[in-house]
This record gives sequence, C-alpha cells and structure tokens, in this order.
Amino acid sequence: MSHPASTLAPAIVAYIDAANARDTTQVASFFAEDANVFDEGRHQIGPQAIAHWMQDTARRYQPRVEVLGVQLRTGKVLVQGLISGTFPGSPLELRYTFRLNEQGKIARLDISL
Repeated sequence: MSHPASTLAPAIVAYIDAANARDTTQVASFFAEDANVFDEGRHQIGPQAIAHWMQDTARRYQPRVEVLGVQLRTGKVLVQGLISGTFPGSPLELRYTFRLNEQGKIARLDISL
C-alpha cells in the first residue's frame, strides 16, 4: 500500500483500496448506514447510493488515488490525493474530507479541489 496507512483509520484505507480496485462489494462495511458523500456538486446518501456512485465514477474516469498527505483535525481527517484517470486535467489533486462515526465507519466524505 502506498498510502500512510499508520495515520489513516481502517475505514479510510478500505475506501481508498476499494476505489483503486474498483470493488464496491464491501462499501457497507466502511460507510455508515446514513453516510453522506458530496462530490461534483451532488450528494449520495447510504451505502447503496454510494456504491452506485463509486461504480459510475470508476466506469467514467478509471480513477486511481494516491495519498499525498494526511492531516488530522478535530472530528475530521483531511486526505490530499493525487487522482489520475481518463478525465480532462488528469492527474488532479483533490482533497478528501472524512468524518467518522463512533463505530469507526465513514459518516461523511466531501471531495473538493
């Protein structure tokens, strides 16, 4: 694994690995039931919608995430990622803002430039 796994919660590592492997079968194991993902101006709520969004993104862009840096803040984890794929401007640096619930699952993920 190329990301600094020691500083990332298991759910975040699992999300990055699943995104890179284009495997959404385990989404419910690392996203909370009421999880909310905000990307490209749209919200996806719940593991089923999130899995569909991940599949759609993978099909359209074939993205690969490489973690450049991690910052731990109160209540959230900021991950700076280099995303490469079949989209204009690739590779692109994006910021992933994760919030975890008490069970250690991802409750919210915001993806922004």
